Amino acid sequence: MPSEFRVAEFYSGIGGMHFSLKEAGIESEVVRAFDINTVANEVYKHNFPGVPVMQRSIESLPMSLFEALRADLWTMSPPCQPYTRQGLQKGSEDQRAKSFLFIIDLLARVERKPTYILMENVAGFEKSDTRALFLRQLVRVGYRFEEYLLNPLQLCYPNSRTRYYLLAKLDAEPRECPNDAEFPARFRHDVPGASLIPPASDSEGHVDFEKGVWHHDEVRQVKEFMQSLTVEESAPYRLNPRVLEKHGYVHDVVTPESRRTCCFTKGYTHYAEGTGSILQLEGAVGKDDMTLDNTRYFTPREVANLMGFPAEFTLPENTSIRQGYRLLGNSLSVSIVSVLMDYLVRRM
Repeated sequence: MPSEFRVAEFYSGIGGMHFSLKEAGIESEVVRAFDINTVANEVYKHNFPGVPVMQRSIESLPMSLFEALRADLWTMSPPCQPYTRQGLQKGSEDQRAKSFLFIIDLLARVERKPTYILMENVAGFEKSDTRALFLRQLVRVGYRFEEYLLNPLQLCYPNSRTRYYLLAKLDAEPRECPNDAEFPARFRHDVPGASLIPPASDSEGHVDFEKGVWHHDEVRQVKEFMQSLTVEESAPYRLNPRVLEKHGYVHDVVTPESRRTCCFTKGYTHYAEGTGSILQLEGAVGKDDMTLDNTRYFTPREVANLMGFPAEFTLPENTSIRQGYRLLGNSLSVSIVSVLMDYLVRRM
């Protein structure tokens, strides 16, 4: 690793990749962060005021800017909407994939290529045509790569957030790769040198993180990640009485003793199903009634805790609760990415 390790963050969001660098103990300088989300950029600058943030579409920037980065590591979390199960799954045909396709092309054109690449996206990206385009380019310009499907439950964080990760290192011989080349699904569920709980798999090798990990007694309990709130402080997180009455049964409900929560998405509190768990403070789920007094949403701080963000991560005071949920729902698991960064830079 060079003495002055330089990092460029594409799709930098609220700084999840940057916090992962810090947790991995990688001495580095983030020379530029790129994102078009104005609210996310304010959060990033609030936490990392010394990093220049570029708020323009990546594909509109001149080649000279990318050459001047001289970055050793590129990190990226491209828009996930083209690949989500809830979306249209248009892949590279989706307009929101345009900037990532530009980065794929950029890898062939930029003279000062990064030695390392870390890319994160939703589970589902691995089935897309964009993945094939990306891997072909990596082969053509001389990267070797490894692909992962991992879940924070494997690191004992009680939050199920399965994601696709790609690690690449520029130390292979560039070679021809035809436009129709396909790549077999060889995804790792462990990280060399790290201690992760292995997920369960069926006879055909299909992995189920939920059944294999969430009930594992090594996974920490939700209460370790909760805030101690007064009645007044918890008021903004109480469920609307009508929502509780009509849609309470739809929610994924957990207690402080639970060892799993659902993936929190940007639609948390806005939609009842599939956007994240709610917290029943007292009683047993399915046995004792959920009431306005014993049931609430997780706070943005608690969601951040479950995703591995450190205590020093904060949201600016003018960030609304709704904005906090949206930003965190679009972010990443700091705990998982830090383990991958450590392996990528030090051992891969």
